[in-house]
Amino acid sequence: MAPLTRLVQPRSLHVPLRRIRGYSSTTEPRSAHSEWYASMLPGMIPVALLGSAVYMGLQLLQSRLDHEKFLDEARDHVRQLEEEVDRLQKERALQPLTTSSLRVPASKWWPW
Repeated sequence: MAPLTRLVQPRSLHVPLRRIRGYSSTTEPRSAHSEWYASMLPGMIPVALLGSAVYMGLQLLQSRLDHEKFLDEARDHVRQLEEEVDRLQKERALQPLTTSSLRVPASKWWPW
């Protein structure tokens, strides 16, 4: 086993640390604005996504309720028109057929 251990050189598992690059050069300290945005922006992304999802859900709910209201109003209007048609058909059935027996006078426009 001794010959094998000579061939295999132990390597360090230590990964060198990388320097984190800031908004400005790494030699100058970051400004207060860049520090504020660097600390706040990652936390704002989930809030923006959640707000967008809630907004789109409410828009969908509003359009669905508006469509249901339109359908209810249309059904009411159709029901009223059907009642009016039924009433007019009953009135027509009750009237005597005297209008067809009347003689239409000849037109006076023709000379003969």
